[in-house]
Amino acid sequence: MYKNLRLALAVAAALIAGPAGADEGMWTFDNFPAVRMRAALGWAPDQAWLDRAMAGTARLPGCSASNVSAEGLVLTNHHCVIACVTALSTREANYIESGFMARARDEELRCANTSVQVLAGIADVTDAIAAATADAAPEAFARVRDAEIARLERACAQGPTRCEVVTLYEGGRYALYRYRRYDDVRLVFAPEHAMAAFGGDPDNFAFPRYCIDFAFLRLYENGRPARTPNHLSMRFTPLQEGEIVLTAGNPGRTSRLRTTAELAFEREVNLPWQIDSLAEARGRLLAYAMRGADQERFASSALQGVENSLKGLSGRRQALADAAGFARVAAREADLRTRVGRNRAAQREVGDAWGEIANAQTAYRDMFFRYQYLEARAGERSLLFAWARDIVRGAAERERPDAERLPRYTEARLGVVEQSLRAQRPVSAEFEALNLAFWLSKLREHMTADDPAVRRILGGESPEALANRLARSQLSDQSFRVQLWEGAAAAVSASDDPLVAFVRAWDGEARAAREQYVAQVERPIARAHERIARARFRAFGEAAYPDATFSPRLSYGRVEGWTESDGRAVPAFTQAGGLYQRAASDPAFALTRPWIEARARLDATTIFNVSTSNDIIGGNSGSPLLDREGRVVGAAFDGNIHSLGGEYFYDGALNRSVSVASTAIALALRDVYGMTNLLAELEGRR
Repeated sequence: MYKNLRLALAVAAALIAGPAGADEGMWTFDNFPAVRMRAALGWAPDQAWLDRAMAGTARLPGCSASNVSAEGLVLTNHHCVIACVTALSTREANYIESGFMARARDEELRCANTSVQVLAGIADVTDAIAAATADAAPEAFARVRDAEIARLERACAQGPTRCEVVTLYEGGRYALYRYRRYDDVRLVFAPEHAMAAFGGDPDNFAFPRYCIDFAFLRLYENGRPARTPNHLSMRFTPLQEGEIVLTAGNPGRTSRLRTTAELAFEREVNLPWQIDSLAEARGRLLAYAMRGADQERFASSALQGVENSLKGLSGRRQALADAAGFARVAAREADLRTRVGRNRAAQREVGDAWGEIANAQTAYRDMFFRYQYLEARAGERSLLFAWARDIVRGAAERERPDAERLPRYTEARLGVVEQSLRAQRPVSAEFEALNLAFWLSKLREHMTADDPAVRRILGGESPEALANRLARSQLSDQSFRVQLWEGAAAAVSASDDPLVAFVRAWDGEARAAREQYVAQVERPIARAHERIARARFRAFGEAAYPDATFSPRLSYGRVEGWTESDGRAVPAFTQAGGLYQRAASDPAFALTRPWIEARARLDATTIFNVSTSNDIIGGNSGSPLLDREGRVVGAAFDGNIHSLGGEYFYDGALNRSVSVASTAIALALRDVYGMTNLLAELEGRR
């Protein structure tokens, strides 16, 4: 039913200017706007360039990366591997503080629970899903759609190949992404956290910056470095202002196609709650980290994530609270509704889709805290709780037909769950108790102590006492987790482990909260969005880009700074010499000893960090910055303060991506850390 429509849209796309601005857009590899880019910048990549970039771009949990050698070497951000660095650290070898540097292959250490995926192919499965859901009643649409998605993913997956159906254009298109997955991933190099995060929270989402937020991993197969001939090469000559660059990565999520009703809910309910919760969590984590070196080490990864999220979400709320910013969103929706109003066929098909979404948001307000604390964010930041829920739910779900399982436990995705359970991860009972107590206290606060579910969960104990008891779970023992997982339902029902018994006792209520959300919020919105998406396709087709979905995308732009509203010009580059001028006794700006000792031998004019007009969002961290030859010239690690509204809209005059330049990477490896073998591999000399 979509094929004829797409043929018509292909013609229309050449005649109309889509809604994206010159550098705006996070484009899929199979729908890159080469004509638009060439018109705007005078050059665009050909298909061979796109194929090379796709083959060399990688995805890891929550982040992006690039394969940069024939022997599986992967470049990403330090903050993308900080959990691995933390897990590998001990009291005697604190790699957070001193950095990690494998000078030989046998010194490379495996990162538990880390996999890297490389995109191998994309197939359009819109027609298959449309056929499967054609006769589905509105209330059954999401269930039927999810069953077909599970079938497609299961049929595609085999061996190291993992498959994922991605929803694009809010249901206007579905694509099956096929990945080559590597589960043996080892840490090769990570600088000191103090230098990777130089400037700390004060400089977060700011520019000029002086961070070396990069790290290297290596992919292994059968105990040996993986052969990766389709890798990208690195360029170590300086970037030029105005140079064309592209970013290839996995932007996490944008909401540029969502309705005003959904964004009003974000502004008024979800974002204020998240910001308040993160602010309190940050305070608790900071207090915990001050107790000692071990506590600081365990808290470092969580604290960095909380601080980053806190500032990012505050920026998003500010963008939606700004009248002019929200007016842009409202105008975009009003334009589409006007177009629908001019076409009777579109009116009949869309119906009251916007009203249905608004009604679903109203329903969501009434169940919001119950859904969040019992289901979506239950046990947040607790490893033990996550394992317990996977064991309890996995036992129940694996007894069901694949099409009827919760999405996380379908056959195509079960490998991710098993990898987590089998991973060797250090666990601090004290840190687990801190996170569990925080969740339990907020559950009681927002759902109230009189709620039957709260009474059942707490069982008369205080959040702190219950958290301390649960944190003594045996699930910290990997062999115990595996035994329960392999023992399935019988082992789970017989287990007297405190955390397994705890999750088992009220999982039915958590599932009920999930089903209520799915029935009254997710399903109606999904169905309504699909109808709106068809109308949007009629208006713009694939000349518009889909919202980000943590799937591989490309964005294009130039190396450039920007001008603030007060007339202050912000340059596109920082240089190594500026790092030493910015250094101070404040811990956020303190240099480590290797950098202090290396100062005399560094070229102060070396480009350090770079600002570009590429359209990126969270999830793009670690994305390779590519030049016209497809060479890696940097790794994206941040955006400027103006980019915080990028979830909802892109402002080409102000939104900027910030990357650590390849010239800074070479300088650090060669002149500071003496990692000459690693640099030689990057230069293709070994």
